[in-house]
Amino acid sequence: MAAAPTSLLALTWLAFFMADVRDGLGPFLATYLQESGVQQELIGYTMTAGGLAAVAMTPLAGAWVDNSRAKRALTVVAALAVTAASAVAFTTLAGPLLVASQVVTGMAGAVLGATMAALTLGLARASGFKHQVGRNEAWSHAGNMLSAVCAGLAAHWLGAPWILVVMAVMAAGMLVSVLAIRPADIDHAAARGDESADAPPRAADDPDAGGVGALLRNRPLLLFALACALFHLGNAAMLPLLNQRLAATVADSAPLLWTGIAIVVAQATMVPVALWVSRSKRFDVAWFVYAAILMLPLRGLLAYAFTSAWNNIPVQILDGLAAGALGVATPLLVQRYTAGSGRFNTALGFVMTLQGIGAALSPGVANVIVGRALHFGPAFVCLAGAAVLALPLFWWAERSVKGCEVRGAVRMA
Repeated sequence: MAAAPTSLLALTWLAFFMADVRDGLGPFLATYLQESGVQQELIGYTMTAGGLAAVAMTPLAGAWVDNSRAKRALTVVAALAVTAASAVAFTTLAGPLLVASQVVTGMAGAVLGATMAALTLGLARASGFKHQVGRNEAWSHAGNMLSAVCAGLAAHWLGAPWILVVMAVMAAGMLVSVLAIRPADIDHAAARGDESADAPPRAADDPDAGGVGALLRNRPLLLFALACALFHLGNAAMLPLLNQRLAATVADSAPLLWTGIAIVVAQATMVPVALWVSRSKRFDVAWFVYAAILMLPLRGLLAYAFTSAWNNIPVQILDGLAAGALGVATPLLVQRYTAGSGRFNTALGFVMTLQGIGAALSPGVANVIVGRALHFGPAFVCLAGAAVLALPLFWWAERSVKGCEVRGAVRMA
């Protein structure tokens, strides 16, 4: 039985406010550093450091949350850490402090991702998970859209540090939402994936029930994680790179404002896509992943071919279509691949780790290609090419899981 409607509503609001907090300053930071004359390589190292920190923390966060009953408290502490680290990033252009701020942001963001997934499964249970994931994603994108509008306008009219005011307001809303979730409504066994609509719970002494070795032996999960890594290697740097190109090559182009506009366009596209994926009965969730992967090469080619600021709009519509589908599909596929294992958050953390490796390497690779000569076009082509490699890996993952189902069950072995 699902949790009380008031807790589910609070969870939805948590998704709305967390959207702006979890990733810290996100693409605004890269654009701000570009405008401030920071060396191209340092921008890449700073953004990559945050991604690598998230990579290191994600599997630990998943396992930690699987075994913790203090999911609300972890959410609060992580949100405050991201807000404080973002404030540091706007007070200095010193390399070590910039890198440190993004390391804290990456680690705390990983915890927020894990607690959000666990709270969703613990409150909605397996039977309501698909619907609630779609609802969370839609509200998350709406929150991103609102905060991007406010942050973009504030930065354009009042200065970049005013982005922090927007973040502080969203963080306050997030804390209120966390406190509105009733602790008694959280089923901590369900939050680990012990309760499943598709498979019976496993015995606690089942040797295949968990552990890193079991994750690595789960072929569909491993292949899907590798596909996610390649997708995000191609995807993560595209939006920051678009606006870095504006800041570097077009005088008086208002790149911080365009960063906000680009985010709004993508998030507005993601809202209906997230709802469609979570409610579709005609198409299996896997078909949306195929579509998302195919969108990315097209997005990279558009970014390469057209350098106008207005090109941000079609490029970001494609981003919204792809990211909106994958954002809903990822936890749903992890739940499918690990049904009844009792290690949902650990497995999701594993997938997000490989995804994070791709995302962390993306800005570093892209900015090295750009270099001092500002070769933005070749960088977009390389990013688009990385995504193409994700397609056969995901096809293999789906073939593998179908083979497991034919043999009787999808197991963690």
